[in-house]
Amino acid sequence: MKRIWQDLRYGARSLMRTPGFTAVVVITLALGIGANTAIFTIVNAVLLRPLPYPESEKLMQMGRAFNDTEVVSEVSEPKFIFMRDNVQSFEAITATQEMGPNTYLSEENQVEYPRGLIVSADFFRVLGVMPASGRGFTTEEDSPSGERVAILGDGLWKRRFGADSGMIGKAITLNGTAYMVVGIMPPEFEYMGPQDVLLPMRVDPASQNEGHNWSIIGRLKQGVTADQARSELKLLFDKFRDTHPRWVKESESFSAIGWRASMTSDIRKLLWILLGAVSFVLLIACANIANLQLTRATARRKEMAIRISLGAGSGRLIRQLLTEGIALALVGGLMGLLLARWGVGAMLALVPEGVIPRTGEINADWRVLAFTLGASLLTGIIFGLAPALQTLRVDVNHVLKEGTGRTGVGTAHGVLRGVLVVVEVALALALTVGAGLLLRTFTNLRRIEPGFEARNVLTFQLSPRGTNYDTVAKLNDFYRRVLEGLGGLPGVEAVALTNRLPFDSQFNLPYRLAGQSQFAGAVQYRLISPDYFRVMRIALQQGRPFVATDAVGAEPVVIVNDAFARSNFAGAEPIGQQVFVCCESGNLASRRVVGVVNETKQRNLSEAAPAAVFIPVTQADKEVRQILQQPTFVLRTAADPLPLSAAIRSDMQRLDPTVPVRNLRPMEQLVSHSIAPQRFNLLLVGLFAALGLLLAAVGIYGVMAYSVSQRTNEIGLRMALGAQSTDVLKLMIKQGMTLALIGVVVGLAASLALTRSMESLLFGVPATDAPTLAVVSLMLTAVALLACWIPARRATKVDPIVALRYE
Repeated sequence: MKRIWQDLRYGARSLMRTPGFTAVVVITLALGIGANTAIFTIVNAVLLRPLPYPESEKLMQMGRAFNDTEVVSEVSEPKFIFMRDNVQSFEAITATQEMGPNTYLSEENQVEYPRGLIVSADFFRVLGVMPASGRGFTTEEDSPSGERVAILGDGLWKRRFGADSGMIGKAITLNGTAYMVVGIMPPEFEYMGPQDVLLPMRVDPASQNEGHNWSIIGRLKQGVTADQARSELKLLFDKFRDTHPRWVKESESFSAIGWRASMTSDIRKLLWILLGAVSFVLLIACANIANLQLTRATARRKEMAIRISLGAGSGRLIRQLLTEGIALALVGGLMGLLLARWGVGAMLALVPEGVIPRTGEINADWRVLAFTLGASLLTGIIFGLAPALQTLRVDVNHVLKEGTGRTGVGTAHGVLRGVLVVVEVALALALTVGAGLLLRTFTNLRRIEPGFEARNVLTFQLSPRGTNYDTVAKLNDFYRRVLEGLGGLPGVEAVALTNRLPFDSQFNLPYRLAGQSQFAGAVQYRLISPDYFRVMRIALQQGRPFVATDAVGAEPVVIVNDAFARSNFAGAEPIGQQVFVCCESGNLASRRVVGVVNETKQRNLSEAAPAAVFIPVTQADKEVRQILQQPTFVLRTAADPLPLSAAIRSDMQRLDPTVPVRNLRPMEQLVSHSIAPQRFNLLLVGLFAALGLLLAAVGIYGVMAYSVSQRTNEIGLRMALGAQSTDVLKLMIKQGMTLALIGVVVGLAASLALTRSMESLLFGVPATDAPTLAVVSLMLTAVALLACWIPARRATKVDPIVALRYE
């Protein structure tokens, strides 16, 4: 221990004598280790840390699977009831669904839009979490005739009700309906993020609603494996198929996967790729620092020779140099840890909403600290090992006889420098190829037509509440006045309303065609006013649009999109066909197809447009009153619509000051948000690639500059013997470009292997895209050429007489 302490003190004095070198190394390491720690902090919280529930490894996402895929999706209420009543592998299962974004809490004339969940009674038993005060939901409350009750989240309880301990038994008002508070959740409780309020599902055993809108979570029984549970669910689905043959698809089945794996399936690969990318950056930084250390070791050759001549063994000198390297790395790691705290916050601010789950749990724990310590020690050894091993090759007699002039560079020394440059170039190229593929993906997505024109369209939502809007007739009258008022605003060309927009949340209901005895599947269900297609500029392919006479009492009609027509009518004439669409109660309503419109993208630009049906809002009945209470209005204007925001709010204030205007934003923002994940991917990988490219260029420049300084006498001698400046220029550039081109070749080989892991993140471009590989190779070659040319140009300015004085 005493010797280690001596090595540390001596190393500290040595590093303080070269403050410039020390500062460059520490800052470079802080950036590299900080970026790695920031990404690992997210990876740790999202992918490695157990879910914050007791025995969370037993929690599984259950649902429908198609063609034996591992992905499970939501189920309908009847399917949930069947699973709940028949499954044996699980202690309990629960159904959950997010409350609508327009759900409002009104207390003392103040309105708030809380985030909440609708859950079945076994929710608390499945998660192993109970309210901090009060109780959970009873089976009686989780039935259609049950009392209206609610459980408050800790945040809402403190924020809105001042942490009133007497809230249990009091009533709150949601969407104009009173709910009695029966419990308050603990502060640490989260379910896919913090929740403000929980409501019972009110499960209806007689439900015929085949809308697949419920997420199912189950807790495995003790001793039951996931494979056993999946096998039982498959058999259970066969039983369900026999009982309800018209409610299933041919390729459909029940399945389950681990809940954590399910919630991270979309982001898992990206996070590992990002961690790999920043690791590449750290390796490039280590190669650069190793080159700096080699330069410093050359300057310390005489010091090392003297210490050897005084009796110091090679092991003692290697330990000294490794100690210095590790000390530098630990200081850099400490600074990197501080940078990581800022970096995590910055990255989370850039992450599009919903892309990374469990963001509330992202923080540094013992795993992050251990990772930072391990990364620091490893990098210290990596860049400290090169100069340490170099001491084994010191010729004491030769070094001690050297004067103060410049000496040549040993062959092994030069080979090691060359290897480090090749590694830097190869890693930088692999990183840049990844960024290039993501850029191609982003460009391809931007070129896709969404099926409508978003420019000059403004959207907003209304949430009318109270006795003035407790019937469909009252709602329809209010919306008629809203549409008339907005249509009269200056610059407004057309205005309409709908229950869902493209790139907004989905809403589907089951359907079947005339002559069919079973459901054909689920379809996107849209309530619209007659001018909707005109506002969105969705082209009508066949038939007619909705008109004012399509009202309650008239023939029920429907317009379908092209995707629906192609998948259901098989080349037959769609106009005049009968479509049975399931309403909220499960009753089927027959509607005649009067038009076919272009399909529009729904979730994002990279996915195929789903089948959709459009129902005139003027034919809405009591079955869809809840949908009518949460409409979205769309306005098309002649110019930029945002200046109309104040006029819209003023018009709504005039019509009814109790109805707030929410989420007022241009439609282009929704389209842009749909490709936000790809933009985020490009931003981070592109940033790391740019940093890696810069470090590689600096590494090439450093090696070439050092080579020029060490070969000054050789260059002077060549020029004295008649060599021209162009000859010297070619010689030096050839030396650097040989290393760079070897690095490019190695990097291309690595890219062909590594980019295959990115296939799920790409769109419209193969992982081994030849143009991207060619462009990146040429770009990196050009950067390397510039990095070689600058010191090579300096070599041509060497004065032979001055250079030969060193001989």
